[in-house]
Amino acid sequence: MDSTGMPVRRRTLLAAGGAAAAVGATAFSTRASADPASGNGYVDVQLLNITDLHGYLQPPAPNDGGLITGAGGVTLTVGGVGYLATHLNRLREGNANSIFCSSGDNFSGWPYYVDSQNNEPTIEVLNKLGLRFSSVGNHELDKGPSFLIDHMEHGAPYAIDRPYDSLVDSTGRRFHGADFRYYSGNVVYRDNGRLIVPAYNVEYVDAGGGRTLPIGFVHLTVQGCVEGPGFNCSYQPTLRTTDIVAAANRAAAELKRRNVHAIVIVMHEGGYAGPDFNSGVDPTGPAFEVAAKADPDIAAVVTGHWHCRFNMMVPDPNGVPRPVVEAGYYGQVINEIHLKLDRDTGRIVRELTTSVNHAVTRDVPVDPEVQDIADYWSRSSDRLYATPIARQTGDLTRVPNADGESAFGNLVADFIVWDTLQSNQGHAQFAFLPAKPPKGISALRGDLPYAKGANAADGDGVVLFGEAWTAYGFDSPIVTVSMTGDAFHRGLEQQWQTQANGTVGFFPLAVSDQVRYTYDPTKPVGQRIDPATLTIDGTPIDLAATYRIATNAYTVLAYDGYPALTEYTDAVRHSLDHEGFIRYVRLLGTIDPPALGRATSTAAHARGMAPAYVPPPAAGRDDRPPLPDGVRC
Repeated sequence: MDSTGMPVRRRTLLAAGGAAAAVGATAFSTRASADPASGNGYVDVQLLNITDLHGYLQPPAPNDGGLITGAGGVTLTVGGVGYLATHLNRLREGNANSIFCSSGDNFSGWPYYVDSQNNEPTIEVLNKLGLRFSSVGNHELDKGPSFLIDHMEHGAPYAIDRPYDSLVDSTGRRFHGADFRYYSGNVVYRDNGRLIVPAYNVEYVDAGGGRTLPIGFVHLTVQGCVEGPGFNCSYQPTLRTTDIVAAANRAAAELKRRNVHAIVIVMHEGGYAGPDFNSGVDPTGPAFEVAAKADPDIAAVVTGHWHCRFNMMVPDPNGVPRPVVEAGYYGQVINEIHLKLDRDTGRIVRELTTSVNHAVTRDVPVDPEVQDIADYWSRSSDRLYATPIARQTGDLTRVPNADGESAFGNLVADFIVWDTLQSNQGHAQFAFLPAKPPKGISALRGDLPYAKGANAADGDGVVLFGEAWTAYGFDSPIVTVSMTGDAFHRGLEQQWQTQANGTVGFFPLAVSDQVRYTYDPTKPVGQRIDPATLTIDGTPIDLAATYRIATNAYTVLAYDGYPALTEYTDAVRHSLDHEGFIRYVRLLGTIDPPALGRATSTAAHARGMAPAYVPPPAAGRDDRPPLPDGVRC
């Protein structure tokens, strides 16, 4: 029993100024909110929310988000939009004022069947589910604000080659965009400080007697998601983010000036509060910092981004409890908050707020219409995979020669230079990419052998769309940056790194056809490449000069373990890696494996045939800090 005589049942109520509370099956703001009769005479509003769907339309595998943990460590099998639709429909029954929203990262996820189809399948499903609005997640910015607003929201043609200009939805019509809008109060254009989308939206609910009442929803996006490091896919040099708490309070103040006094935060930022999907303990993370500081007139904080699940009541700056919730990812959970509005003032009666997380279990029938949409796009992706886009005259594999060079690595390095030349700015003089980085993963994900593969549409020398898509890239943008010759030279030297056990590891970089160099493996680490042998278009590199160099954003943002290659300025963003590579392969039509010999060992010269290389006394410095632990993408 609590101090009021009410059973606690795995939750702790909050006193004014108290700490965050663990909660059980339903979170109650006060004792009164647990009594249904207490809500009589007020306007009931049901707020349903999901987050971080990431295009997982089909049920995720058990090891890929398909299992969640409940009370007592019980595991539940969850996910899949067919099941999500059934649970949503059941929750909506009997709720006249039901609002369904998302905290962001709806699309730009990782399943091939949506990623390869421009993420349009996800929007069609969310339209069918009746999503009313969404916060902008970091992944909604993976292709930039124009893609989000013009294409995904409004259905304008996506300025990219086939097949994106001919996709049709499950009804046989061309993609028309979202039936809902996106919002964010803290993502702005770097040059003028203007918001890319509105900071908030206002929804009106039926108060009876022909009256409506407004509810304002303040939207926020994870701070730093477009600046890097710490993020990769959403790196957007033309954008920046502003302080998340200041943005929340600014939007709340504006809503109150408009006489909107029922206010909720929906944000793509989160935290962690234990493993139980419907409780919370020892909360940590930015979401709880926002909850502790944001305007006390905000009645609830709906979060995302961390791929966590919790359902809590947390005190506002005045010590009054309000729900702080997160609904997992990949359609695992639906959060349900019930708000009670005063008919006369339009304010939320905070003492009567409740919240609960519902697992999207698979023990219910799938919604046939929604499942049909998901299945349509899965079949479409299979056909797309089997589409021939080019021919090859030999193997394009990652198998390295003794100098760490491979035909596929050289092909991709050449593609990166080409990709920068397709835009009106940021043209690169040459490119590089890690073939085997010291940390992280290489964007070279597979091989393109000459021999036919298992797909029935394949043949000797045939390159299928799906083969090319999966062989290279992980949705990282190509970027051109300014880098000194000295930094690039030191980056090449960092292909050899002394390990903890004293051995020297070799972590080769692929370079484009403009680059040639020799190295001496007998020399000390850091002194193996004589700059006189490092040439760009046949001219020895100038260590003091600045070059325009291209690679994946992943590398310059310090994920790969070559510190010198993070010393850059003036970044210009180009295509996402998958998409640009598909265009390049299609344009080539016939691909000849690039010759090797861009990097060459000088072991023979080391036996006395060439003078020793002595590095300059001021070689520069690796002046960017290591990438902090945190969310990558």
